[in-house]
Amino acid sequence: MIGQDYPDAPWSDQDGIFPGANDSHDELLPLEPPQGPSTRPHLRERLLTLSDLATMHGVEPLVDGLLYRDTLAQLSGPPGSYKSFVTLGISCAVASGQNWEGHHVPKAGTVVYVAAEGASGLLVRILAWCELTGVDPRELEKRLFVLPTPIQLGNVVDVSDAVDLVSEVDAELLVLDTRARCTIGLEENSATEQGRAISNLERIQQAAGCTVLVVHHSPKNGAGGRGSSAWDGQVWSDLRLTGGDGVVKIHCEKHKDAPDGCEHHYRLVPHTVSESRMQGATETQRKSLVVVQRDPLDNSPADRPTTRTVLDVLRTCAGHEGLSRSEIRDLAMERGVSKSSAYESINDLVNRGALRNIGSDARPKYVLAPAFMEGS
Repeated sequence: MIGQDYPDAPWSDQDGIFPGANDSHDELLPLEPPQGPSTRPHLRERLLTLSDLATMHGVEPLVDGLLYRDTLAQLSGPPGSYKSFVTLGISCAVASGQNWEGHHVPKAGTVVYVAAEGASGLLVRILAWCELTGVDPRELEKRLFVLPTPIQLGNVVDVSDAVDLVSEVDAELLVLDTRARCTIGLEENSATEQGRAISNLERIQQAAGCTVLVVHHSPKNGAGGRGSSAWDGQVWSDLRLTGGDGVVKIHCEKHKDAPDGCEHHYRLVPHTVSESRMQGATETQRKSLVVVQRDPLDNSPADRPTTRTVLDVLRTCAGHEGLSRSEIRDLAMERGVSKSSAYESINDLVNRGALRNIGSDARPKYVLAPAFMEGS
């Protein structure tokens, strides 16, 4: 039975979006699938004519520009580059059918997020995303499932269970975070062992016709995924992420049959989840980050972190009534910006047309200009 009951969860009447899982694992078994009666059609029955090829549809986007339906993708990046924040934001967007930071999401679908390094801290990230994007968490009920244990791709039982799982929930997206935790016992640099792991993952993918996104670490001072290059060659989409200091860039190294070579820029916005969403949690426990599309101004101000903080203040606090200069200053100072830097950023934003005065000349009240409200 998918899902458990959490009667005290404040965001749901029906409750329970996160299924539990047994953290224990069976001993690693041979990588080959279990033997049984063969239902595989003969190769002659799988031949295609030109007319057959003409009836085949091209690949369809799951998250336009990043992920495509029924394909295998890898997102690799160094430790601390916000990979999990990116993948969790994408997962929430797919589960709710919301566009994700400049990328079109054609429709909502079920997501299975394998938190192989543990599910602690995911709830606050999900709720922060919901509040910042205006999505009711109930929209994620029965669409976003978190598996707080790895699917071991070298374990026949795990692979068989995963085939059943994605089929049962009719998954559109399966996220493995991280690949290393889902390939324990397999030699990371062995093309043979990693190739068999890829084959088992493709069995899982084919069971539901879902997109599979594998999160992996990149080597120090290197690009692509760490270890064997078998994954780089087999994946349909090879996404390479770099990030730090609140800024993220994804380079689309490869899409097999879609435009690639493009780059997408994002940043992280701090957000504190409301007490009503996380009753009994401290303010520190309610703090998180949310990935948003990077602002047009981010390439120009001299003091980018300060300017981003002021922009965040306007996005989250200005509402329809706007904020005075002193109110913007005080809220920015609460977030660690000095008084002088706050005023400098406010003046810079006003001069650039990023802030619109909805008050009077004598008592100005500022809101963000429409061109700078994306990602709010």
